Amino acid sequence: MAMTSNPFTVSSPEMMDAAEMRRLYVPLAENFEIDDPGHIFVHGHRGCGKSMMLRLMAPDCKTLEFNCKLSGLPYLGLYSSIKSTDLDIAEFDRIKNQFAGTVLAEHSLCLFIASKILQSIKDHTGNELTNTAAQIELGTFLRKMVLLRLSPDQTSATHPTQLDDSVSSAIEAIDAKYSEFMDYMRQLSLTDEYVPFKGRVVGYREFLFPLCAQLTTLSFMPQGKPVYILLDDADNLNAVQTRVLNTWVSYRTGAKVSFKISTQLGYKHYRTAANQRIEAPHDFKEVNISTIHTGGLAKGKYPVWVQEIVNKRLSENGIQVAAKDFFPPALDQELAIAKLKENLKSKWTDEGRGFRPGDDATRYARPDYIKSLGGTSKQGSTYLYAGFDQLVHISSGIVRFFLDDAASMYAEEMRIMHAKGMNLEVQPLLSIRPAVQDQVVRDSADALMIDNLDQLADEAGYVGGDQESRDDFKQLRNLIQSLGGIFQQILFSDRSERRVFSIALSDTPPDGVMRILKLGVRHGFLYEGSIGSKDGRFRTRRFVLSRRLAPMFKLDPTGFAGYLFVTSELLQSAISNPARTVRDFEQSRLGTVLDDSQIAMDFE
Repeated sequence: MAMTSNPFTVSSPEMMDAAEMRRLYVPLAENFEIDDPGHIFVHGHRGCGKSMMLRLMAPDCKTLEFNCKLSGLPYLGLYSSIKSTDLDIAEFDRIKNQFAGTVLAEHSLCLFIASKILQSIKDHTGNELTNTAAQIELGTFLRKMVLLRLSPDQTSATHPTQLDDSVSSAIEAIDAKYSEFMDYMRQLSLTDEYVPFKGRVVGYREFLFPLCAQLTTLSFMPQGKPVYILLDDADNLNAVQTRVLNTWVSYRTGAKVSFKISTQLGYKHYRTAANQRIEAPHDFKEVNISTIHTGGLAKGKYPVWVQEIVNKRLSENGIQVAAKDFFPPALDQELAIAKLKENLKSKWTDEGRGFRPGDDATRYARPDYIKSLGGTSKQGSTYLYAGFDQLVHISSGIVRFFLDDAASMYAEEMRIMHAKGMNLEVQPLLSIRPAVQDQVVRDSADALMIDNLDQLADEAGYVGGDQESRDDFKQLRNLIQSLGGIFQQILFSDRSERRVFSIALSDTPPDGVMRILKLGVRHGFLYEGSIGSKDGRFRTRRFVLSRRLAPMFKLDPTGFAGYLFVTSELLQSAISNPARTVRDFEQSRLGTVLDDSQIAMDFE
């Protein structure tokens, strides 16, 4: 059959209907107990599946999953996404140290979320609320809980006869109050003096909480069940708004109303309006999807998950081919590596380093093959990053990275077929050639290391903020180049363990160095975890280079079992002079690579 759509195109969960969500969704190996009552923060890099997870908790998706009515759901999930511009009110900076700033931030956040969750009811309940009785009950409820609380002097007692009437009227009333507040904030920016806000102010305890908690008292709702506010991308809140949200979390209202909060590793802080710190597990649960997908717990699970996603997407688009066949490896290359494996196994009795013949084959065959292609010369580029397994490793535990590259590969193959005048009805696209796979992942590595870093540096310089500066991104580039160069030297060495992608800290680095490491984590160049110290007495921080950069440094992305302890001295050198750092490491530090068969993030 003719295929006109790209099976790997990724759409925002907000733009997908419940049927499409359910068709394309493959459950995660871990659910993080996110369906249980209680507040939870779900952290992870962009594209790891946070938004999909929250959107699937909305009523339209859950009723399809359980094949039941709205009233039969185990909870009522109300989805609210925060864009970077939704609540970006610069004027808060003028009053952030005043009590009024917190009050007004709570007022605006209550209105914003209330509008979003009512829109979620309107968009995500399908035909559940179309009968007249439900309309009258909902209209009466919203008049009491929204209209009269925002404008107590209202006397109208009319009952809307359609869902759009009742919910839309409530949303319009909330949005009008929000516009009133925004007008005030704009006027505040035009004067040097503080002018008090004269409109009605609402808060969580007397407005948002009872509105949400009492929704499940309605006859057509899941009665007596908890309400979950699904708050996506909460790191787009400013510092004052973050204090407000933390204060709501500290109330521990999770038995009735829980916040399920996603962040992209940029959540501002965990302080409340009273400057108290909320703590896990007392106030909330916390999980980092990126760490779980790329850490030891992901061994075997993440690749299987991606395979199921790809198989489903191919099948939905009429391509009856398994994922591993659609993304084949470079056959000649894999045959050459297989010969090296057999050779290593045959030598194991006399020259083996591992406990079993297969250990040496796994550790050294692919690095030896990459090394044989010319080391640091241009010939090294003839190594092909192709095959489903390699592509999964290169995605570094972020399924969006796999799908984005797969979409580019598919588009390129289709372009070539059209250019050749091929009839797709007769000869449909059933696989992506290794050369195309390789070129796309190389282009992605270049884009990440060059274009993306340049863009981040330019934006930091334009904004002029004090959190991230142009110099910070310059130092981050130097750090990545240093680590990539060091890992390449290790791969091309004769050490007992050559597949190294991570560093562990031997000591506590200066604040400036730690800031650059954290910057790399936030923007997806590094992943953070922990590991036992060299003497085994304590845990220390570990940072893993994104395997998306493997083509940039001619590294083996398919797994690793080694790590490198580094000193603050080396890291300080790395962020200032990559060439010297790699040279010095090669001359004097190559013996610091350690083995650990239990190292996390090994997918082998």
